[in-house]
Amino acid sequence: MTARLNDRRPLHERLSSWVAAGVLTEADTHIAAACAQLSGESDDDVLLAIALAIRAPRSGHVALDLARVRDQVHEALELIDESTADLAATLAWPADVAKWLDAVANSPVANTPNSPLVVDAGLVYLRRFHRHEVRVAEQLVQRASGAAKIDARLDLIASMMQLNPGQTGALTVCLSGQLGVLTGGPGTGKTRTVAALLTALLDASGAPLRAALVAPTGKAAARMGESIAESAALLASSSDETFVRAANDIMKMSPTTVHRLLGIRADRSGATYDSRRPLPYDVVIVDEASMLSLPLMDMLLDALAPTSRLILVGDAGQLASVDAGSALGDIARVEGVVATRVAELVENRRFTEGGRLAAFADAIRCGDHVAAVEVLSDNGTKNDGEASLNRVDTASAIADVIAAHATAVVESARVGAVDPALKLLGELRVLCAHRHGPNGASTWNHRVEQHIGQAGYMSYGMYPGRPVMVTRNDRTQGLFNGDVGVIVRTDGEMRVAFSSNGEQRLVAAAQIESLETVHAMTIHKSQGSEFDHVIVVLPSADSRLATRELLYTAVTRARRSVTIVGGADVISAAIKRTERRTSALSHRLSSR
Repeated sequence: MTARLNDRRPLHERLSSWVAAGVLTEADTHIAAACAQLSGESDDDVLLAIALAIRAPRSGHVALDLARVRDQVHEALELIDESTADLAATLAWPADVAKWLDAVANSPVANTPNSPLVVDAGLVYLRRFHRHEVRVAEQLVQRASGAAKIDARLDLIASMMQLNPGQTGALTVCLSGQLGVLTGGPGTGKTRTVAALLTALLDASGAPLRAALVAPTGKAAARMGESIAESAALLASSSDETFVRAANDIMKMSPTTVHRLLGIRADRSGATYDSRRPLPYDVVIVDEASMLSLPLMDMLLDALAPTSRLILVGDAGQLASVDAGSALGDIARVEGVVATRVAELVENRRFTEGGRLAAFADAIRCGDHVAAVEVLSDNGTKNDGEASLNRVDTASAIADVIAAHATAVVESARVGAVDPALKLLGELRVLCAHRHGPNGASTWNHRVEQHIGQAGYMSYGMYPGRPVMVTRNDRTQGLFNGDVGVIVRTDGEMRVAFSSNGEQRLVAAAQIESLETVHAMTIHKSQGSEFDHVIVVLPSADSRLATRELLYTAVTRARRSVTIVGGADVISAAIKRTERRTSALSHRLSSR
């Protein structure tokens, strides 16, 4: 794609083929054209770079890597529908990436005081996102550099909370400075370690501890509260009055979202708390920090008081935030001073020690595709008692299992058996890489509903037994984006049954505006959820969606059992391929 002197079309129309392919939106092209015109730029390749840089944060990238953007566009199109992914190959991409980057770097649209773009570290940034990245790096290094030890009975706390050596070591690391980063997979004891951290801070504090527990989403915040309370209950039976008071204080803490903590306005035009008015807390603990976007991380760091502690908790091996950045993953991979504040938990308490499912998840997390394939070499016919791992080559091999489960849910829901319907709801879920296409979640939902209809049951609209996910926060109903429930018929009315902390709740279906069917869901949307048995439908081996993070996230949604649909070649290819969000945050942190 090169500038054409005789092309008199408006600048935005020169990108019409990119809009038609679904790569850019009309808004992208109009904004890019305005930026080019204001800067006096008319080169088509630079215009394309501006538009792609505008698109990049919407696709999860902090910046634009011109050498990788073609693959990233292909991946984004495939995520929506695997049948449209090849459209990226039909577009007129600039042939020489080095010349393309030079053209952008030397353009008046970049690297001037008021220019919309910044070219740095070989990447093209929107100026706002460059500022986010630089500020986050500076603030993390500053907090990691200072010591902030406490005088607490750590050995006694570790004993009372039944911490293993890894958790005890993590406790020390996270309390040694103003920054603590606690990572680990499901079942490694992150929540219990957090409860021990709070106990230590309460034990050492001469005054009431001002602590804020937060998560990126309302659903994650609610789960954090439930888990923290369960772990803190270990202290309640102590003969030490200080620990009993600590248990009571922890169980009274009510986690909220990062947005509510900061007082971010609905139009995102600003927040109540920032550097001029810092948060009134001694410690802020962020759970599910893998879902924390770079801009939100910047706002949080900016709002912390100079003496406050920040503890980030999450699984660095999971898929990153749906928004721009992969801050936790970037932090977990660094060298230098920030690395001294990172503690990783590896001992899994959820599955049988040495079991195949635990070994499979560990192999994925470590990137050991040979070990992972060896675990599956017997075609998954054995189990560990508590946990099992199976593999089948085609989806038809497990279609009957999926259909039988869906029918069982319907049979309970149509007669108003709420508890059995909710129990069944959590027993099995199909997880897909794609939203649409032959192996996509929407296709699987259609197949399941066809079977329900063929079995003689209602299978359209608000039918009993329909598993649904809330797709928008609803403060009036106390529901959060990502909450999963099931439609039941009770007293002649359709209601959605939800289960929280062991208690059921019924909400009239007509009162919930945003719901989608989830007999099957995408792996991305499954983050933060758990099911007894997950069936993972993998893409082909050459799919750009088949990544280590995608497979690891899917497998770790299971409480007890996993069935992988796909060949050993797909599993091996996925583990070799990592999801790389375009960012230089790790580089900035490691170089300081």
